Amino acid sequence: MASDDLWGRGGTRGAVRSACALPALLLLVACGGGIPEDEEPEPVDRTGVSFFWMEREVSVRTLDRMFVETGSEEVLGDTDEWSRGILLESKVVRPVEGGEGHEVVLDKDRWDIDAVNRLSRLDAALNGALWPNEVTWCGDPVDGEAFVDAYTEEFEGVFDTTEEYEASVADYVDCGDGRP
Repeated sequence: MASDDLWGRGGTRGAVRSACALPALLLLVACGGGIPEDEEPEPVDRTGVSFFWMEREVSVRTLDRMFVETGSEEVLGDTDEWSRGILLESKVVRPVEGGEGHEVVLDKDRWDIDAVNRLSRLDAALNGALWPNEVTWCGDPVDGEAFVDAYTEEFEGVFDTTEEYEASVADYVDCGDGRP
């Protein structure tokens, strides 16, 4: 029969039964699936640090060191206009107060990510600043992007907390092995 092909065994009657059973099933699940009032839910362990946070941390710290070693105006001069604009709009880079040049703002609470709409744009701008500039203070010169990539490839998933990564990144950017 045609109705057997469309609706399975039972034809239209089977479809009606299924439609009537669905609300009852949903009600049963909703009533029985909760946590008893006298029990607390177990906390969810959310340890670990995202790759993007780690990459951003080493990128910002590397850019900061580039400003110190090479000079902010030279680094920003080698950076494309779009990336430079995003770094300034987000307040990750700002003019030095009462001085010349620019500085990297390491305090993430002072950044204005809303000004650039999302962190992915900031990450792209950091890459745009690192790629054309070199890390010259740790032996043979290497472009900043390769310097950051070497860290992320070796240390992705190694530490559990941001504090551990911050210490590791600080050591790495100061020419250590990243294992403080």
